[in-house]
Amino acid sequence: MKYLLLSAATVFYISFLSSCKEVGPDINLHGNANSVSDTSYIESPVATPAAKNVLIEEFTGVNCPNCPQGHAEVTSLQAQYPGRVAAVALHANNSLDQPFPFSAQNLITTSSTNLLTYLMDPGFEPCAGIDRQLFPGQGNYILTDRGFWAGFVQTEITLTPQVNILLTSKYNAANSQETVIAEVHYTQNVTQPNNITIALTEDSVLTAQLNGPTTIDTFYVHNNVLRNILTGTTGDNVAYNPTVTLDAGRVVRLVYQTTLNSIWKPQNMHVLAFVHEHATSQVVYQAAIIPLN
Repeated sequence: MKYLLLSAATVFYISFLSSCKEVGPDINLHGNANSVSDTSYIESPVATPAAKNVLIEEFTGVNCPNCPQGHAEVTSLQAQYPGRVAAVALHANNSLDQPFPFSAQNLITTSSTNLLTYLMDPGFEPCAGIDRQLFPGQGNYILTDRGFWAGFVQTEITLTPQVNILLTSKYNAANSQETVIAEVHYTQNVTQPNNITIALTEDSVLTAQLNGPTTIDTFYVHNNVLRNILTGTTGDNVAYNPTVTLDAGRVVRLVYQTTLNSIWKPQNMHVLAFVHEHATSQVVYQAAIIPLN
């Protein structure tokens, strides 16, 4: 992959021709090893809000007898709202997700374990957060039982998102390097601190799963499996520079790179990104998901 490096003067000239009010050079202020560059500018006119996509963060386990029912519920919701439900299956390091001696893969990730604590473990699986919203009647728990997921998705999908997310995936099979470009376009003024989380997921992962009280399916097909988070586990700050305010028309462009594990199958993978609050709330504004290659 080749990159064209432009001088500050050239960037300014291009921005002037495209009617942008301000453009910054590509720099990396996140301190994240996967972060390649960040840049920001104001676009005019302000982008029209896209349709709202809903994020489902499903905590599940291979030793959880009821978790296949959670998988089925997510699949049903994705079929009910085609292209509008972005899902990730998170396998945390707990008693419900210890692999069997004959398991083909161990799906546990440190990021999943940390997120279960961050979002407050309700003590059961399957459980899921829907846009990290605290819905009425759920107390302090973002993560809820599968019986609530459909209703919460129905509520969230009618909202108007504060941001649009444009994702680009560039995979280099020669060196197994994946480059993700995420453009965040603000359609409304936002005053709360925002983070962006960018993750890689994989479908069609075959490994053993307890399905019901006693049945172990050794060739169970796992979908939406979290493989890696390219940002920090709880995201990277969208406003990476104190001069970047999240006003309507603000565009933030972020580039991340990582090398895929040899056990992962790129043809089955997706890039997932979502923008969310990161202060008094973790609520998700918008999500996007695209094939990796």
